[in-house]
Amino acid sequence: MASVVRASKYRHVFGTTAKREDSFENLRVATSAWDSNFVTANPKYVAVNWAASGGGAFCIVPQALTGKLRGDFPVFSAHQGAVLDTAFSPFDDNVIASAAEDHQVMIWRVPEDLEEREEDVTEPIKVLRGHGRKVGHVAWNPVAEGVLAASSSDNTVRIWDVESAEVRQTLGGFGDTVMSIAWSPDGTQLAATCRDKKLRIFDARTGRVEHEAASHTGIKGSRVVWLGADRLATTGFSRTSGREVWVWDAALAPVTRMDVDTSAGMLMPFYDAGTRVLYVAGKGDGNIRYYEFADDKLHFLSELQSPEPQRGLGVLPRRGIDVPRCEVMRFYKVASNSLVEPISFRVPRKAESFQSDIYPPAHAGCPSLSAEEYFAGKCAQPKMVDMEVIYRDGPLVVGAGAPPVQSSAFVTVSAPVSVSAPVAQRSTPASQQPTPATQSPAPERQSPVSQTRTPASQTQTPASQNQTPQRQPSPAPEPAELISLREETARLQLALNQAQKAATDASTRERTTQQQLDDASRQLSEHEQTARKLQAQIDAGVSADQLHAVESKLQAAVDDADSLRVDLDRASTQAEEYRRKLEQATNKASEHEKTSAGLQKDLQTAIQAANALALAAEKAVDNL
Repeated sequence: MASVVRASKYRHVFGTTAKREDSFENLRVATSAWDSNFVTANPKYVAVNWAASGGGAFCIVPQALTGKLRGDFPVFSAHQGAVLDTAFSPFDDNVIASAAEDHQVMIWRVPEDLEEREEDVTEPIKVLRGHGRKVGHVAWNPVAEGVLAASSSDNTVRIWDVESAEVRQTLGGFGDTVMSIAWSPDGTQLAATCRDKKLRIFDARTGRVEHEAASHTGIKGSRVVWLGADRLATTGFSRTSGREVWVWDAALAPVTRMDVDTSAGMLMPFYDAGTRVLYVAGKGDGNIRYYEFADDKLHFLSELQSPEPQRGLGVLPRRGIDVPRCEVMRFYKVASNSLVEPISFRVPRKAESFQSDIYPPAHAGCPSLSAEEYFAGKCAQPKMVDMEVIYRDGPLVVGAGAPPVQSSAFVTVSAPVSVSAPVAQRSTPASQQPTPATQSPAPERQSPVSQTRTPASQTQTPASQNQTPQRQPSPAPEPAELISLREETARLQLALNQAQKAATDASTRERTTQQQLDDASRQLSEHEQTARKLQAQIDAGVSADQLHAVESKLQAAVDDADSLRVDLDRASTQAEEYRRKLEQATNKASEHEKTSAGLQKDLQTAIQAANALALAAEKAVDNL
């Protein structure tokens, strides 16, 4: 039975790593073991935790300053301990918070002359003191201006009023170190994961624990992210070190549990509320998996694979993405201790107009509440901006010095923005849709205007619609103005019908073409994915064969070496034996030589004695 492919506008989203010249090089990324992203970004800047000696620092680089960073580029340095986390304000791209091991949180403003500046920035605009141990995470409230959450190793999370530098609430009850924190979309609740293996949701203004549940059972840390107003996702480990993704409802009842793989690196979750896509990246590997969240399920879309492992990831707010190129997400990957690479995720479309079906409204970067209104108990939804504004004007920069956003660009929502059920084909862009008077509900149905098409001779004006349908035997002559108006109405009606038919035909052709493009793109993506899998299998098979051959050769070499070593030992022993025997033979030869010399001497003496006897005998004979 053929499998049914789930329809989705984001099923063919693909990721692309930026070229070297479009990346950020010559950095000095911190090497802290703390579970941090190491990098954060907004449409104007990219911030990186810096490897500094004798204190803590971080560096902010303008988005346009890609390539190799000059060696004396200024850093933000005032902390007495290593900087563990940074976060840009969602309402001012020039303001950033930093947390460090010196128990402090600092608020900074980026100077206007940052690129030309030579000396470091050492004066924060605010210093938030009060944490008992190192501060590991900071997160700005998405709705209220100047409200910041900071978690510390003293097992608390403090809610700060940044303007007054006062703690307005302390969230406690943790049994161990807080591992991650995340604000709800309306900023009223704060979710937190803890090393005590529990997930908690707090009322951020009262400090009350609203819900608490046992989470991932592994000994390593976990993270949490909100999936809209009433769902959450956590990443963590099982008892057997398997990496997991769990989905929870607002009361912390498990909805979905998914096993990812078995690896040692922490899973970093990032959720795009506009497209309802959850991106999951592993620390220490080069994979970024992404899932579409629909019907309380995570539907796997695809996976970006890279040979370069990532130490951390930062995400760009949606108001900064490249809408004309159909970009839906952009990450900044810490690829090494000196390199940060942008990674762009796009929908494969060649569009010449704004694609409204894949771009719901985005966070506008404007606060809905002041800090006083927020702590007084007032609630509000975040302000949203129509993405067509970003398509037309480029990335939306907010804060001091940025051009104001026109009020007409804001989109009023009564609840956090969500995406409806995915559709298989692209809808007609807003700029190409017919006007309400001529728009047809569906391609196969004609508009109400085209359904009343009549010949010019039968067209009646509103003034004549109450007359009797049949002509009188002796009709009165019609005024020339009425005849002219009737002819003009008929002409306009005919032109309108022709335009409606042309628009319907064009829309049908566009849908057919787009469907063909989508089918071709889907087939191409499937072929590419199949080719990648086959190539991976081939590579894996070749690697295994090569490894087996190398192991066999290595084992043979080891065996040969052992044999040679045995032969060498045997030869050494024999050589030593031969040397000993040679010495013995030499000694014996020396003794024999000495004995021979003595015998030779005795022989000569005997010969001399014999000669003497012979001579004496001869004399005796002569005498006789």
